[in-house]
Amino acid sequence: MSKQKQVATQIIICGRGGQGVLFLTRLLDEAAISLGCNFISSETHGMAMRGGSVASHIRIGAFESPLIAFGEADILLAVNEHEAPLNMHLLKKNAQIYINAVPRKQNCVQAEKIARQLGSPVVTNLVLLGFACAHPDFPFKYEHLLKILQQISPARALDLNLKAFAEGFKTVTN
Repeated sequence: MSKQKQVATQIIICGRGGQGVLFLTRLLDEAAISLGCNFISSETHGMAMRGGSVASHIRIGAFESPLIAFGEADILLAVNEHEAPLNMHLLKKNAQIYINAVPRKQNCVQAEKIARQLGSPVVTNLVLLGFACAHPDFPFKYEHLLKILQQISPARALDLNLKAFAEGFKTVTN
């Protein structure tokens, strides 16, 4: 996405409480803001603190309501593979799908395994996002998200967050 061209993109991020769905939402919201894009986002989280389902809807473009309708989402980021099927009904026919799972298809990456190798499963979300933005059709580029990540990460977590994001990106580019 560029500042000159407004793009209509609808993204679903899903996972479980504590997996960083809301952090990814904030990161992508801030990325849209920095590009001068209109956006609206909303989170749904019930028992999130106890590991319950969490889903965020991000709509970039000239949208007026925050929730993505059935069959309208362009992208799914599933931090938890068990949450992906619960959100598939929201996707367009040719949507981009990125799932933290054992690779069975081209759209899966073992993000949690990579995060554990880095020393913290908490950064699974950033491994997944790095993986997604390595794909040419993903609306945000690595370098742009890297700048936003550097701006919004807490100082105590910055190094680990940057490593996780880079490792996810490398799974596609290497």
